[in-house]
Amino acid sequence: MGNLWRAWAALLLVAGSLSAAGCLPQEALGDGTHKVNPVGVYTDATLVDFLQMAFADVQACSNLSAGSFDDLSVVMMEPLFPCPWYETGCTGEFVIPNTVKLGSPLVWKHEILHFLLYVNTGNPDSTHDSLLFQDCT
Repeated sequence: MGNLWRAWAALLLVAGSLSAAGCLPQEALGDGTHKVNPVGVYTDATLVDFLQMAFADVQACSNLSAGSFDDLSVVMMEPLFPCPWYETGCTGEFVIPNTVKLGSPLVWKHEILHFLLYVNTGNPDSTHDSLLFQDCT
């Protein structure tokens, strides 16, 4: 029983070490120092892919054909930012004519629907009367 326990402990130790090492990737240079990345704020390309796919989903669901992802200006914001709509702040906001302020990707489809409604009808439906908010977001 002691050997079995030691084998499991060793296995768990190795697995724990490997999983912990995966949390701290480091780009080591040949001399043992680490590469310094350029300063600034960047986004992973997968976020843009997600935004484009979700845009296409909302456009197809709503049958609002005017407007494209490439027409948008997307501004990444803090998760809850000041806005004129809610005293406590917003997690997303469509600003006429083509800006989406985005505090969370979870509200992206909602904000895209405002944009598509505006481009297709001239009314972004700030009162959320359209059933498309229930059906397509």
